[in-house]
Amino acid sequence: MSVAQRVSEEMDVALGQEVGYSIRFEDCSSAKTILKYMTDGMLLREGMSDPMLDAYQCILLDEAHERTLATDILMGVLKEVIKQRKDLKLVIMSATLDAGKFQHYFDNAPLMNVPGRTHPVEIFYTPEPERDYLEAAIRTVIQIHMCEEIAGDILLFLTGQEEIEVACKRIKRDIDNLGPEVGELKCIPLYSTLPPNLQQRIFEEAPPNKPNGAIGRKVVVSTNIAETSLTIDGVVFVIDPGFAKQKVYNPRIRVESLLVSPISKASAQQRAGRAGRTKPGKCFRLYTEKAFKNEMQDNTYPEILRSNLGSVVLQLKKTRNR
Repeated sequence: MSVAQRVSEEMDVALGQEVGYSIRFEDCSSAKTILKYMTDGMLLREGMSDPMLDAYQCILLDEAHERTLATDILMGVLKEVIKQRKDLKLVIMSATLDAGKFQHYFDNAPLMNVPGRTHPVEIFYTPEPERDYLEAAIRTVIQIHMCEEIAGDILLFLTGQEEIEVACKRIKRDIDNLGPEVGELKCIPLYSTLPPNLQQRIFEEAPPNKPNGAIGRKVVVSTNIAETSLTIDGVVFVIDPGFAKQKVYNPRIRVESLLVSPISKASAQQRAGRAGRTKPGKCFRLYTEKAFKNEMQDNTYPEILRSNLGSVVLQLKKTRNR
């Protein structure tokens, strides 16, 4: 939604006219729309009603390295569609992708390497493993706010809504206890079930500096929604505890659950990259360098390997039968 809004502003057109978006429960597009932003799930749903995707001439699948269920199914579906539609152009994009694997899957398609324009990011590890990552994360936020002389906002990654709300309360309380001499710190939570008007708060300006020179900052406490889905300008410090919630399916008892699991190296790189968008930044990883090199897997397990495949098979059969 935020990308569609930004592009419509840059093209100087009304959102929903030439530039639109489509998400679950909301379709902001029209017959005039030539550029449409949508979630992978929405495109897959369109593929069920229109198997050849005749409405589109060019499809860009971004953040392919996340290997979500819908993206993986889409790649299989689009590979078949391309064989029958020579006029369709498909672009698979990602910042941290094992490109060779995807290139091979799409019959040795051309590979374009676009050098990034991110600023350098300094990475810091903890000398010893942290016993309580939430405690360490809150302490790191306070230390950055108090001790770092560079102006810039903080992005803290946590695993879920409950953790995020606890962290926000404790950060506010700790800053209030430090007295009036300390710069103001605005704490903004971000998770997918937050109403859209509250999600927009992350784009607000940071509080102004105080007359004594104390720097005002904002800290965005987010799930891994901020890892790839959106870019928050002004973030200079990233705190990465190294965990995220992942959907896991247990076939023995046929139950899907969300478990807190260690992230992959690709996710860690993606998180660190958030700090270097507007100027040189710093990433504080709350785990040891040894753990990063030896214990973390290179890429996140694809969601299709940890999901109930019943719905996947039904989706594929429905697309095929049409």
